Amino acid sequence: MTQEPTTAAGPTIARADARRVAVGSAVAAVSSTLVVLAAPRLSTSVADNTDFLTFWAALFAGLGVLTGISVETTRAVAATHRGGVPTGPRVGLAGTATGLAFAAVLAVAAPWWGPAVFGAHATTLALLVALGCAGCAVHAATTGALAGAGRWPVYARLVGGESAVRLVLVVAAGLAGASVLGRGAGAALATFTAVGVLLASRTARTAVALRADVPARRYVGRLLAAAVASGASAVLVIGFPVLMSLTTDAATYERAAPLLLALTLTRAPLMIPLNAFQGVAVSHFVQHRDRGLQALLPIARVVVPVGVLGALAAWAVGPLLMDLIGGDPVYRVPGHVLALLTLGATGLAMLTLTGAVCQALTRHGAFVAGWLTAVAVAVAVLLLPGGLDTRTSAALLAGPVAGIVVHLVALRGAARTEEDR
Repeated sequence: MTQEPTTAAGPTIARADARRVAVGSAVAAVSSTLVVLAAPRLSTSVADNTDFLTFWAALFAGLGVLTGISVETTRAVAATHRGGVPTGPRVGLAGTATGLAFAAVLAVAAPWWGPAVFGAHATTLALLVALGCAGCAVHAATTGALAGAGRWPVYARLVGGESAVRLVLVVAAGLAGASVLGRGAGAALATFTAVGVLLASRTARTAVALRADVPARRYVGRLLAAAVASGASAVLVIGFPVLMSLTTDAATYERAAPLLLALTLTRAPLMIPLNAFQGVAVSHFVQHRDRGLQALLPIARVVVPVGVLGALAAWAVGPLLMDLIGGDPVYRVPGHVLALLTLGATGLAMLTLTGAVCQALTRHGAFVAGWLTAVAVAVAVLLLPGGLDTRTSAALLAGPVAGIVVHLVALRGAARTEEDR
């Protein structure tokens, strides 16, 4: 099979395909949000809900590591379509193998890291996280290849379909009276949706068979760097409850379900669609890499105002919504905490975008450094004295800001270097 590079400078995505991706991302956002909304009703107690939401966070932290594989795969395929020479390995094979290696490490180490994060059923829940990561290895390689090749209709169906399958499996397990383990198994098994798409779609199979733009050793190195950065991203974006668990005494954290629910709900409306569109964003930044940070402005002009307006709405009506969602006054969270969490989500969105620019411009060192800095600052703030809601809000504001600064400094330095040439 030959791979025909193209140098045409058309739009990154056609309007009709953008609508398809928007629908797919909306399905993903709504499905994931509905799982979290249903969690209090499907749980037997606040402590039981804390267990499920912590598993949910750990699962998506693991899946988030593999998002880096998807983004780097997108970059590699998009680069060859812009005229790069496809000298590397097949992106589907390389990406899937890298993801499966990560899942294997999680599974082997489950008896050690599981009890540090979970309460009951610790090792089994840790193994379910590893199982989910194995399925996501295929998902990440497939979505990345589809995005890089511009196969947006199949990409949109996979993004939306996987989340919809997860919603059905988790809710069905809950309605059947399944415990945290049953609902967790449903969430993990949904990641194998990509396997079905590959079996059914020739377009998907063709995309994953494309070759990367750099030799195998260099490409795998980039996949690993992207996975490290995305892992740091995932810890802040959805796996943050894991850090909260590790930095808070067990008695206090057992009652943290209301804050965990608020944390998820304040970021889902912004971060889930952004993550779904991340392939579009990276393709856009690769195509317009000569513009540097200027390519970020059209997206930032949408994300920042939406985040600020969302924070104001969270302050005004958030506490009442939390009462309705939780079905119990114990789930009420103060408006100012909800507003700060929403602003933190906006910072995470901008950090995701500046990281995507770094990756599109192959500034992988800066990409990783920004995310690791954000995690380090957030953990440092979490270790300070104070209530859990105060420490959480402050950590999720300070961490992303620190990471954005690292990205911007690196990108401005790269721009000055280009100007001097």
